[in-house]
Amino acid sequence: MEHIENRNLVKIGIVVEDIEAAARHYAELFGMDMPVIRVPDPAREPKHTDSSYTWYRGKFVPGRVKLANMQLGAVTVELLEACDEESPWNEFRRQHAQGVHFITFNVPGFEQHIDFMESQGYPLIHKGEYGSGRYSYFDTIAKLGVTLGLQELGKPLDTPVMPKEEEHA
Repeated sequence: MEHIENRNLVKIGIVVEDIEAAARHYAELFGMDMPVIRVPDPAREPKHTDSSYTWYRGKFVPGRVKLANMQLGAVTVELLEACDEESPWNEFRRQHAQGVHFITFNVPGFEQHIDFMESQGYPLIHKGEYGSGRYSYFDTIAKLGVTLGLQELGKPLDTPVMPKEEEHA
């Protein structure tokens, strides 16, 4: 592999302090319905399996975040409000307050793209599976100005590769 196999941006992730207010402002500005805001159950502890997990900086984390998706043309704008636990969204919020956290591209060959990114000097920092898709984020802020994300939708063509605790840390 010589480069990322897709140049079509599909998602922009924005960390916000107050998701209800931010979603309302977007809806008003663009004349759209208020997006559904998904709020995780804080009492439900996620179980990590081969087909459903959230791995972040070397360990499995609950991966809970309030989120709202808005389709703006070909790009989904995903608003994210961090829950009070270790997560990439809390790390970003502590360092930057609000702002664009990541941009994401769909790719074929998910694991091959992870290998490619790491061979280019961009360590994997966050990875997840959720049954019908998988996503990964890389340490790219210093060189790209934003966290680069790659995702693959649909059932994996090969066996999912669930990271181990402390792998890629």
